[in-house]
Amino acid sequence: MSEPIEPRFQHSSLSGLQHPFASGVFGRSEILGLNGCSDAWFAAGLLARKECAETLLIVASDQAEAQRFYRALSFFHGRQADILFFPHWETEPYAPLSPHPEIEATRLATLAALANDRGKAVVTTVKALQQKILPREVLDSLRLQLEVGNEMPRDGLLHGLASLGYQRVSLVEDRGSFAVRGDLVDLFPPMLEQPVRLAFFGDELEEIRSFDPASQRSGDQHLLRLELAPAREMILAGRHLDTFTRRCKERCDDLEIPRAQREAILDEVREGLLGPGRENLLPLNYESLDTLFDYMGRYCWLMLDPAAIMTAADEFLEAIKSGEKRAQSSSEPYVPAQTFYLTGQELDLRINQGPRIDLASLQVYQLEEEHPVYRVPVLGNTDLRPDHATHDGSLAPLVEKLRDWQSDGWKVLIVCHQRGQAERLLDLLAPSDLPLGWEPDLLAGRAFPEGITLTTGLLDSGFRLVDEKLAIICDDEIFGPRTHRKVRPRQRVFESSLADLKAADLVVHADYGIGRYLGLVHLQTGAVEGDFIHLEYAGEDRLYLPVERIEKVQKYLSDGSSPRLDKMGSGAWEKAKLRARATIEEMARDLLQVQARRQLAEGFSYSPPDRLFREFEAAFPHEETPDQLEAIDSVLADMVSERPVDRLICGDVGYGKTEVAIRAAFKAVLDSRQVAILVPTTVLARQHLETFQQRFADYPVTVDMLSRFRTAAEQKSTIKRTAAGQVDILIGTHRLLQRDVHFKNLGLIVIDEEQRFGVTHKERLKKMRAEVDVLTLTATPIPRTLHQSMAGLRELSIIDTPPVDRQAIRTYVTRFDDDLIRDAILRELRRGGQVYFVHNRVQSIGAMADFLRQLVPQAKVGVGHGQMPEKELESVMLDFIEGRTNLLVCTTIIENGIDISSANTMIINRADCFGLSQLYQLRGRVGRSHQRAYAYLMIPGEGLLTRDARERLKVLQEQAELGAGFRIARHDLELRGAGDLLGARQAGQVAAIGFEMYTELLEETIQELQGQSREESVDPEIRLGLSAFLPEGYVADPNQRLVLYRKLASALDDVEIYQAGDELRDRYGDLPEAAELLLEVMKLRVLMKQLHVELAEFDGHNLVFAFPGNTKVAPEQILALLEDSKKYSFSPDYRLRIRLGRIAREEVLTIAKKELQAFCRL
Repeated sequence: MSEPIEPRFQHSSLSGLQHPFASGVFGRSEILGLNGCSDAWFAAGLLARKECAETLLIVASDQAEAQRFYRALSFFHGRQADILFFPHWETEPYAPLSPHPEIEATRLATLAALANDRGKAVVTTVKALQQKILPREVLDSLRLQLEVGNEMPRDGLLHGLASLGYQRVSLVEDRGSFAVRGDLVDLFPPMLEQPVRLAFFGDELEEIRSFDPASQRSGDQHLLRLELAPAREMILAGRHLDTFTRRCKERCDDLEIPRAQREAILDEVREGLLGPGRENLLPLNYESLDTLFDYMGRYCWLMLDPAAIMTAADEFLEAIKSGEKRAQSSSEPYVPAQTFYLTGQELDLRINQGPRIDLASLQVYQLEEEHPVYRVPVLGNTDLRPDHATHDGSLAPLVEKLRDWQSDGWKVLIVCHQRGQAERLLDLLAPSDLPLGWEPDLLAGRAFPEGITLTTGLLDSGFRLVDEKLAIICDDEIFGPRTHRKVRPRQRVFESSLADLKAADLVVHADYGIGRYLGLVHLQTGAVEGDFIHLEYAGEDRLYLPVERIEKVQKYLSDGSSPRLDKMGSGAWEKAKLRARATIEEMARDLLQVQARRQLAEGFSYSPPDRLFREFEAAFPHEETPDQLEAIDSVLADMVSERPVDRLICGDVGYGKTEVAIRAAFKAVLDSRQVAILVPTTVLARQHLETFQQRFADYPVTVDMLSRFRTAAEQKSTIKRTAAGQVDILIGTHRLLQRDVHFKNLGLIVIDEEQRFGVTHKERLKKMRAEVDVLTLTATPIPRTLHQSMAGLRELSIIDTPPVDRQAIRTYVTRFDDDLIRDAILRELRRGGQVYFVHNRVQSIGAMADFLRQLVPQAKVGVGHGQMPEKELESVMLDFIEGRTNLLVCTTIIENGIDISSANTMIINRADCFGLSQLYQLRGRVGRSHQRAYAYLMIPGEGLLTRDARERLKVLQEQAELGAGFRIARHDLELRGAGDLLGARQAGQVAAIGFEMYTELLEETIQELQGQSREESVDPEIRLGLSAFLPEGYVADPNQRLVLYRKLASALDDVEIYQAGDELRDRYGDLPEAAELLLEVMKLRVLMKQLHVELAEFDGHNLVFAFPGNTKVAPEQILALLEDSKKYSFSPDYRLRIRLGRIAREEVLTIAKKELQAFCRL
């Protein structure tokens, strides 16, 4: 008899179900009537049985269903390490697309776990089962064992990592990469959540510790041993590269592919650059392939909706056939289908072998059933969603139901996706006096708590077991569906603009102006060596700047300008700075006057947010980012205060500005004030109308719109109702500013993209600002440094954190391929979506649209470009927004701020002709809903690409997921945003002196105008003849050295120097002598900055300090030293000379610090 199921999973209807391996029954069982996530609850019950030593092979019909089940099973089971996920590639058979790196990493992590007999359940899709995979024998042979205390020659390790498919990089941020730093090796194995740092002493492995890929600092987790598995499914190194080369030649000869084309493919592979879709040649990489079944021991099938699974399997078989047929007519090499995929018969044979349990939600009754069938009466929770418009307390229906369940002895578990949402719900339910429990973690092996309990977990839907008196509810069922995404660590921010400095880039030296950076060079003069920043100026002048004075240099940043180099010593640079300062001062005075008037004015003071407002917040269908919450809190604080509101909310498209405006609008409506939403185009007006109406659907808030797409009668009615106070929120273009539009009690104006309105409209807005609260939104990001510089001038909130996992858009670099384009468009249209096709040539856009009409006759094609009349373009965009067209062929004019949640596929033709900034902006137009979004970057065949274009393609492939390249692109966009915010005149000054110098002058000017005392800083020069630097063998990447030099040079005290030293030891290992000396020199530099000493020099006998006029060393301190005339002397040029005689230069450094420390103590 089967052992009893764990109490939390008991159900009377399943009491007769025997575990297949325990009972010896290897046939099929069926469980019907499951609802919500009760299928995962049941699977967790199977895993909880003590006799369940075999693996559950859980199969779903598609990736989304598999992910849903994986999340739910991980929650119910409680031990996530037991549950493995094996996704399919998400690419069509034979399509010239490569699988996403995260998908490949997840697959390899699962295969490695199975090869080590880990995991109680594998959740996968039928497509993943149908595709053959890396042979288990290869995976076993390639595993690399690392253990603390063991000998591991570094060269052997590096060779081993290359043979496992790891890529060598300068900074480890992504799975499957490694970097060498002195005695340390960083690597990111696919099976780990975080990368690890290996510390060596000689050839002995001393330590394995995790580190944060964002900060690059080590964490608390230490490992004693680590087993490394392959980082890629195609291993193109060693004998496997030889196998691929041989078999690829044979296959190309069979297909009569020209030798030149074949050799181009092989050259690409030898360079480690896999072209788009080359993974489809996986069968050529090994003598034979395995399937997932070959990695598993004894297993039991668990089929999630078998009918849907078999339909998906048949569809995939058809896709394989059509893909192979297309491949046969192409000029590219391909492999026969049977070498890469299971046939239908092979799959059927596997499915019908061994024990199997089918789970289905529909209860289909049959007269005779050949296998055991269990019917479980499970209810869904669709009746829990409250109707806010008809209840005084919007959670009243839920509270009533919870009370009934509690009095009837039910166990109720409410599962929230985030702790913050759980705490918010606890607050909202507190007035009900229900006995609420809070369990942050539900541990495996424990029965569900009695009563009503809140917890956190990733559960998409709940269910109710009436017989067992158990209700499981997720927050979606209370507040409405939310977008839940995997939390990723925030991308590494720019430590400084020097992090991406390249040779030939322009830089700004504070004293000499705009020059050209030629590199970080290592020079030796006599016995002294060090690193210098090599700069070139007009007239071929050269400057070698010691790295300790790196603070003098900034990267030249401006919006697209290319200035001339300055001439050293010409005086032109100082004149440019004076002109900039005068213009800045004029702007700052104007802004300060506006700010002063605002401080004195009295505005309407709104009531603090109440319970209804908090419930409205809880219904937000996304997870707020920290920046978004900060902006919301700032706006609410402005509204509650007695001052008029005038705040700018700045953030990229999709970063959550509209929700900030929606919450401000709701607060105004709750206090009986009307809201006007002003937008520059009718398209955006329509967009906002849909967004606001959807968000306020459950509340008695009237939202309407004025635009020329409304009839005259409709406009007249709207204007009349607005004047009567019957419209709470009115959205429109500049039509709102016309004199016939009157509000009964206008409290708040929200202006979207104010810079796009004309001068007349801006003047009207300036007058309105004096009367009502104003919130301005802009989609162009601005730099945070400008935000800081303008503190006190403008109420400004920046939202620069992308929504969680905004990077989840699947991005593919691929050759232009008719079949791929057709498949991509049809896949989107079949799921009811829409497609952008970006073709950036107006002359041929019509021909491209005709080509697409013929290629995909089912598509309803619209064409839009910047040379169309404005009304015609608006009409095209409106047709797309309202779904009358579903394929928009357009140039890069896709409306800034347009949010079309159903448009989730973008195809960009000739992506090699776009800059990263453009690709970053364009790609952000998709991926705005719960649907998976796809971006296809089309390039010509490799034969048509120049060598430079091939290099750019490599960057595009490596940075497909908003990596470093896209961070640089966003930096460029921010500069454009700075120009928009500051205006044309100020933008001219930015171009003249560079952005960083501009923000420095702006900050200085504002401090002076506000009467804040500001002292001149000192940039000390140290000439002690010491070899103090970071050796190239210690920190190999020159940009990383620049960043570290900048961090050391800008340190304000010894604590920051010590912290920088700790970071160096953590990231690169023990400090070499030159690096130790550099830290000591930087400590001296800190003292010199604190005391305002501009020079420390040793001439072989004497130590000399030079003091500027603003030195903090008091004259009496100098006079006290001069009493020892044999040792100290002071010259008229403010130089203190200390006679030391012949001593080691390292001792001079110690004496110099001691002498300056004495000044600090006095």
